[in-house]
Amino acid sequence: MSSSGKLPLGVRVTDVIHRVTVLGLVGIVVVGMGSITFNVWSNSDYAPWNKEKLKFVKEEYHEARSEGKDDK
Repeated sequence: MSSSGKLPLGVRVTDVIHRVTVLGLVGIVVVGMGSITFNVWSNSDYAPWNKEKLKFVKEEYHEARSEGKDDK
């Protein structure tokens, strides 16, 4: 291979810096989206460890508040 086909060193260095930057940003975005997705799922009703999670029932809330007012 002849040396006339090579790109100048400055162009090669800039290309490497650009590729590393783009891959790094893509990696950060992928990991961030995965983290957000996992957190939303893990706090949802679909996660296996949330099967016994307390549910908010509006009627029970109003009953409890009305009972509390009667005690006063």
